Amino acid sequence: MTIQQLEYVIALDTYRHFVTAAEKCFVTQPTITIQVKKLEDEIGFLIFDKSKSPFKPSDLGEVFILKAKVILHEVKELKNMVNVELDNLEGEYRMAVIPTISSYLIPLISGSFSKKYPNTILKIQEMESDQIIMALQKKEIDLGILVTPLNEPFIREIKLYNEPFIFYGQEDSFEKEKNSISAAEIEKLDNIWLLENGHCFRKQVLNICGNTDNNKNIQFQSGSIEALKRMVDNYGGYTLVPEMAINNTDKGRILHFNEPKPIREVSLVTHHTFSKDVLIDALRLEILDKTPKEFEKNERFIKINWR
Repeated sequence: MTIQQLEYVIALDTYRHFVTAAEKCFVTQPTITIQVKKLEDEIGFLIFDKSKSPFKPSDLGEVFILKAKVILHEVKELKNMVNVELDNLEGEYRMAVIPTISSYLIPLISGSFSKKYPNTILKIQEMESDQIIMALQKKEIDLGILVTPLNEPFIREIKLYNEPFIFYGQEDSFEKEKNSISAAEIEKLDNIWLLENGHCFRKQVLNICGNTDNNKNIQFQSGSIEALKRMVDNYGGYTLVPEMAINNTDKGRILHFNEPKPIREVSLVTHHTFSKDVLIDALRLEILDKTPKEFEKNERFIKINWR
């Protein structure tokens, strides 16, 4: 017995005509005839007495139809409840963001998001990419923001933007007239400052730079992009940073890459059982509104994989 079969029975009771009932149910007349016959075979009695014209419900059929109407009404109420719940943003949600994104993105969106959705609580914590993947698999968090693609079958990816890499070196790294740099030029440099192991941004930078020789007597790896920038300012060398990490107080030499620019793809991710699309869309729109508009353009970019 299926909900669809019950709907066919109610349609036949309402219109007392197979063709009309089929049209109202957007199916063919043979479909509705076959399905009602299957239902009658299953329950062991005829729902409709077809010996009369127009046909009418049998005695047991009338009782069955009354029950079917109650069931379909309850199903409709259940669907309405689910739809209201799915469209409701209220509640507490757990979100993890990788450190090289959270420091620059979360301060941009937190104030405006909390004002728009005062009854939505986002519990945000920093995690490295592999930790976010594991937490999503265990359903310890609801959402994540990290670099994609992940190619994990249990994770749903909602792309947000492409963020370019930026060269950050000392002021005298290149002649003053130079205003852009290529990946080939980067490969010839040494004394690069890197994030510590475990950060996907480190892996992306290594994919771009190739040469990672560091001839300085101080060997420093940090979990902070800001710390790497200060090492460049005070000790030389260079690093690569995401574009959103650049600000007006930086003292170093900033160079954009030639086209096509190396970028990182930033996405909102969740496990496939998370059903709050209304929350996903609210976060997505807030993020796209607060990030530089050019990040939304995907043409002529090279995607730098980190896994």
